[in-house]
Amino acid sequence: MKKITFLFSLLCFVFVFSQKQFQYKENHFPVKYVLKNSTDTIKTRVQNIGIFTNKKFSAATYIKQVNMLDSLGNKNVISEFDIDYMEVTDPQNVIRKFTSSTSLHLAKNDFGLIEIIYHGKISWYRDYFYVGLVGYKMNKVDFLIDKKDGKLTNESGFFNPSIKNNLKEKLKDYPELLALIDKSKKDEDLIKVLELYNNK
Repeated sequence: MKKITFLFSLLCFVFVFSQKQFQYKENHFPVKYVLKNSTDTIKTRVQNIGIFTNKKFSAATYIKQVNMLDSLGNKNVISEFDIDYMEVTDPQNVIRKFTSSTSLHLAKNDFGLIEIIYHGKISWYRDYFYVGLVGYKMNKVDFLIDKKDGKLTNESGFFNPSIKNNLKEKLKDYPELLALIDKSKKDEDLIKVLELYNNK
């Protein structure tokens, strides 16, 4: 009887550990998120939808819906409108942070997740969305919120001034920062300007 029990246990052990474990793919990025009306932080993987590369996180990953994957490879499709906060880490260890538009009261209507570009005295947020009838072309709108009053102070988009012009208007009393804004060529340059202003 002991031999039969031992053999049965051995077979079960071999069977369990011989099963192929699910392996995440290169486009399955670590993610943590909190759903609306919840305080639980869920840690799992998100299926990145890289248009040109899967080395960087693409906003196409979360527009309208997000594909989350558990450790067994099961896919859970979540609407971006159901997520309150989300952090995604890409293969270069760059962390992208997103919050729901309703948490910032940017508009009367909920337009889903927006990226937190910088948070400080002047905070910078970006909304990505599809345009056109086909819905594959992506566009973006930037928002600046002044911490003093908590209200939307500027936004950039097709019919609005660029983010650089908006920042120059907000920081017109700081000539040294205006010079840096003029020289800036990418988001990281403008983030440095906001960091300098934040330390004043």
